[in-house]
Amino acid sequence: MFGAHAATALALVDSYGAVAIFAVFALEGALVGKVLPARTLFVASVVAVGVEAVAVLPVFAAAVIGATVGQSVVFTGVRRFGVDPTSLAIVPIGADRLDGTTRWFDRWGLPAVAASNAVPGTRGWLAVPTANASSVSAPRFAAASLVGSAAYVGALLAVGIAVALGFGSVLDLLGPEWAVAL
Repeated sequence: MFGAHAATALALVDSYGAVAIFAVFALEGALVGKVLPARTLFVASVVAVGVEAVAVLPVFAAAVIGATVGQSVVFTGVRRFGVDPTSLAIVPIGADRLDGTTRWFDRWGLPAVAASNAVPGTRGWLAVPTANASSVSAPRFAAASLVGSAAYVGALLAVGIAVALGFGSVLDLLGPEWAVAL
């Protein structure tokens, strides 16, 4: 099942490029995309486009901006419309997790938003308590989200480049007949 989702996501990236990366990361940022393989898709995209800065920059920017937009949508939805994303079955966050993130935000403030966005598994979770329990403005929240997402995607970019360079080295070791076959 996961393989089919990954294959579909890679086909979308092959067809639509950075726009597909933006969409996947926006869904992940909006907490509904946790079922999509965003990390795997990003690393595979970096491997596919190569390690040149000109090729990787649009993929990097699409991921960071997409995650920030997704989280800002959740923040605005909670703040302005009283939406409770945790009540949706597609959002994998329970009330117990929100209590912990609320305490984290109460203690550290906006730096907690940036830090949580840089850590896999907690990305985007502070959007709900920040919107509910603080007077943080949407632009300040988006800025903190952007900083954390840039750190996270930067780490993924380093992994993607390492994989791309490693994959190239393996092909060099195997010889030109294997490179043609792959």
